[in-house]
Parts: sequence; structure tokens; C-alpha cells
Amino acid sequence: MDEADVAPLDNLRKKLAAASGEKLSFLPFVAGAVCRVLTDSRFRALNATVDEDSKDPNYDAAIVQHRTVHLGIATDTESGLMVPVIRDCDSLGVLEIGRHIVYAAESARSRTAPRESLMGSTFTISNVGSHAGRFATPIINYPEAAILAVGRARQAPVIRGGGIFVGNLLPLSLACDHRVVDGATAALALAEIIRLLQEPETLLGPARG
Repeated sequence: MDEADVAPLDNLRKKLAAASGEKLSFLPFVAGAVCRVLTDSRFRALNATVDEDSKDPNYDAAIVQHRTVHLGIATDTESGLMVPVIRDCDSLGVLEIGRHIVYAAESARSRTAPRESLMGSTFTISNVGSHAGRFATPIINYPEAAILAVGRARQAPVIRGGGIFVGNLLPLSLACDHRVVDGATAALALAEIIRLLQEPETLLGPARG
């Protein structure tokens, strides 16, 4: 668990929203940062699923690492939690991700999402801050290997260059299956997500061309 100072990101988000005429939250930027981390060779273990039904006699389960990111967006609906999937999310820019998130959430809540759009995710983001709370202990969306919970941003003092400023702190909680991802890898991955969110210009284009 850690926090990212998203004050510069908030300024960029507002400029993009004004220029595009579209409502834009922090979530598409978080998704963009996650996609960059998951396609980084150092952190591919997080973009994985566990096959408990593997027929390999030498192992109880097989670990499958994925080349592309099929991002699950945990969505609270009247029928319970649903996880619509944005396929090949790493090939999308921030505005495209934002549109897909809105469509995925609306189709899940209206129960118009086709069954295949709720299957095949390789990593999930849960936006718990849309309701309440800062940090969380997110439950991994089986058979994935990791999940990121995003809390509610809050203004708080931060220290930069020896001075005290008002920052906008976004809480992030990363949970991993330790059969697949060790603690050091998870900690470094979260640190990289935070670095990207604090350098938001790097998130405008897709993670994968």
C-alpha cells in the first residue's frame, strides 16, 4: 500500500477533459500506468493467470504469463460485483481507456454486457474510492495473479524539494498471489505505478504501439 501525489495529474486530467469535452476521472490514467507496468519485462509475472487444472504431472498448477493486458474493471451493480473486461487495454490511449471504462460499467449495471465480455481478464482494478475509504485489501480475481485497489484521493501536505506543498494523494493497494509474484516484485511494481502517475505526460499514449 502506498500513495501517489496526483496533483500534476489532476491538472492534466482537467485540461484533457476540457479539450475533449469528455468527463475524465483518475481511473483511465491508473489503468494506463498499470498497463505500462504489466508490459514491462520486470513485472510480467503480475499479468498472469493460474491454471489449477493443468495436466502437467510435475506441477499442481500452471502459471500462464500473458503478452497483452486484458484489464478487468470491478463494477458494483444491483446484482452484485461484476468485472467487465477491456481487451488489449495496453494498446489504448487514456481517452480511449476512459470511454471503454464508461461503456463497460454501464453495460454491467444495465445487465446488457455479453457473457464473453465478463471473461478472460489478466489483471483487475477495483475503484473502491468511488464509494468510500482510502486503503483496501482487495481479493484477487481468480484465476489472476494480482489486483489493484484505488482509494479516494485527498488533499494533504507533501514535501518536495525541502518545501511543504498541498498535494493530492491517491491511495493504492496491490494484492498478489505469492505462488506467482514475490513481495519484492510487487513492491517495485507499485512504486513504478506511482512514478508513472506522478509523471502523467508519459501516460497519454498507449503502452503498446
